[in-house]
Amino acid sequence: MIWGYGTMTADTDTERLSPSNVLALAHLIVPVALCSVGLWLSTGFDSTIAWIVGQAVLGAFFFQCFILLHETAHGSFFRSRVANRLLGHLCGFLSVIPFHGWEAIHALHHKWTGWRDRDPTTEVTVSELGPLQRGIVNGAWLLWVPLFTLAYRIGNYWSPSKLRRHLPLRKVRRIQRNQVALLAVLAVVIALWGEWVIANLGAAYLFSLVISDLFILSQHSHIDMPLAGDDDVQPIGYRLQVAYTRSLQINPVLARCVLLNFNLHEQHHARPGIPAYHLGELGEVMPRTRPFLGYVARAKRMKGVDFIFSTTKRTGVDL
Repeated sequence: MIWGYGTMTADTDTERLSPSNVLALAHLIVPVALCSVGLWLSTGFDSTIAWIVGQAVLGAFFFQCFILLHETAHGSFFRSRVANRLLGHLCGFLSVIPFHGWEAIHALHHKWTGWRDRDPTTEVTVSELGPLQRGIVNGAWLLWVPLFTLAYRIGNYWSPSKLRRHLPLRKVRRIQRNQVALLAVLAVVIALWGEWVIANLGAAYLFSLVISDLFILSQHSHIDMPLAGDDDVQPIGYRLQVAYTRSLQINPVLARCVLLNFNLHEQHHARPGIPAYHLGELGEVMPRTRPFLGYVARAKRMKGVDFIFSTTKRTGVDL
């Protein structure tokens, strides 16, 4: 059976859409290949061009690690819970995101999507910004500086105040142990191989953050969502969350093999328990699917504060 954070999906063909260890392993071939080729190009040649290409390839690999972190936290990549967690912790390390923090906050994101001020990953977009903050946001968005992704990762998965505000103490303590362990491993890696890591992985990781900015912001930014305020509201059903989500139309081979269907975000919110590698098989036409290049062009023409902190209802711009 297929589960999405405690709720079974309504699909009748559940066995066909269930997690598959064979498919999961097959979808790890591309990340392993990208990592291998990227390292080979970055370190095996005395050539600036080879290094630049290698960094771009490794950047794609690091973004795939983030996608795999997302998938394993849903517990739907492998059939085995242990396998999902092992890969999740590895990808969390490579993404510098604690797996347990991601798992807990992302579950709340799926619970509260549609209520902009209740979803812990979008509540910050309700904030009023001062002139300096607005200038920084606009400048970063204009210059392709991945400010949002950095703030998103630190503010949601490393922030003690956010974790305590949204999660029970036992989960917070578990996440804190995960954070300490992750920082300890990173400290050892930097102490022993810091110069090599910066020279051969630094630009690649930065590039992965730039890619992440485009995709993460595409999923829920600049979409009109209600505010709960002080009202005692209920979570919005998975299928109804489609109205508050956006997908991107990309070449299907690229989408499946490289992005693991991470671009099909409407389908994912409608059925969060289905493995990503099955999302392209659903054949559903979703209302907020946009061509990738067209979406990027329109979004980049907007001011960062309007795109991220406002909605189509206020600006009149429908991306």
